[in-house]
Amino acid sequence: MRPVTRKFLLVLVAAVAALSAAYAILKPRPKPEGLFLYCGAGLRPAVEDLRSEFTKRTGVPIQVTYAGSGCLLSMLTFARSGDLYMPGERYYTQQAQAAGHITSDRVVARFVPVVMVRKGNPKNIRSLKDLARSDVRVGIGQPRAVACGRVSQELLERAGLWDAVRKNIKERGAYTGTAVELTNAIALNALDAAINWDAMAYLALDKVDILVIPRRENLEVEVPLAMLNWSKHKEDARRFIEFVASEDGRKIFEKHGYHTSSEPYKLSYYGDFTLE
Repeated sequence: MRPVTRKFLLVLVAAVAALSAAYAILKPRPKPEGLFLYCGAGLRPAVEDLRSEFTKRTGVPIQVTYAGSGCLLSMLTFARSGDLYMPGERYYTQQAQAAGHITSDRVVARFVPVVMVRKGNPKNIRSLKDLARSDVRVGIGQPRAVACGRVSQELLERAGLWDAVRKNIKERGAYTGTAVELTNAIALNALDAAINWDAMAYLALDKVDILVIPRRENLEVEVPLAMLNWSKHKEDARRFIEFVASEDGRKIFEKHGYHTSSEPYKLSYYGDFTLE
């Protein structure tokens, strides 16, 4: 057997070092653990852009489940997992805080309820009272499950019209599971009118109009974002909240027709109609 020379040993050491370096470069690296967000379905257009941009900047992926705000609260209460909760109205984070699921929330956007109708307002709806007419097929979100439905009921109760409109919904209208479904129902001529968020008109601007409810009769709705107390990724969750509330986050909301100002009536698209 030939003796092992010093030159051979040096070559062998260099080869091992090169292979080790190559393996270190090429071996699979663990991906950063992602966040899980429970999000109201009416926020999806903006949140899809927000989560994509956040992941691009930080490398942290975000998985989102979209549903009615009340449904989400039930889901997270049962699962006791996930990192963030973003319902369509602050009422739901107040419930979550009372149950000990969160400690606080941050307002990141605002909704304005409007009456959504088919393009050109063919039923000539001019007041909330018209939603009780027998020739109008009217819809709202399911009040027990959807933020826009809960707000719609409160708005109609304040106007003394809830019983009459509820009867009309039962006889010829519909309750839906999300705000997006209301927009689709108007666009597809399955409903004549619905109380919905104004931002939802951006999903079908060529097929719907929105009727402005006078501010003195309306409700302005704050959209909160909160970190769940049991989150295992609190630092990344805080980073996401800061990003959503930042100037860049506000621009993404506004691009999709959502409000970020305390004077939301100054920002939104509106049709040519105002309710009496």
